Amino acid sequence: MARLTRQARKEQGDAAEARFRAWLDRCVLPHMYVEQSPLSVPKGLRGEIKRPDFLVGLPTIGTLAFDVKAKSIYDEHILIDAYEHRTFRNFETFFNISVWYVCFPPADPNVCHLFLNRDLEGEPSIRHGRPVLAMPLKSTVTTDPRRDFLGVLVGAISLR
Repeated sequence: MARLTRQARKEQGDAAEARFRAWLDRCVLPHMYVEQSPLSVPKGLRGEIKRPDFLVGLPTIGTLAFDVKAKSIYDEHILIDAYEHRTFRNFETFFNISVWYVCFPPADPNVCHLFLNRDLEGEPSIRHGRPVLAMPLKSTVTTDPRRDFLGVLVGAISLR
């Protein structure tokens, strides 16, 4: 598989975020995009905390955080940067908000994989240019983004 340029990866990521925003808009769920500049993180926590892309309000329930990715599938796994996982765990601790990954495979417009950042805890760390955690597709909730988001999310919550 040919490596994408930085610009091509950014364009895929922007497209995935636009798809997620459209999904939330269509389902009329309150949400906010989280500004991503380094100035929005306190100086002492830079490099130790990562911001999610979206905060989604679930009326009468609370707020959940979502990080949206355009992710290719490698050997039935989604690869997540180990450093990113750690800095999201810090976000979850500091804000008491769960972070969900929303992964759109770039080649498949009607597929989305959902899983919690904490679900990566037991997954093996491997090298893929850098340390990554390999989330098995079978451990994600695979859905069609044309479905109702809240229904998919409730179905994705597991007490296992």
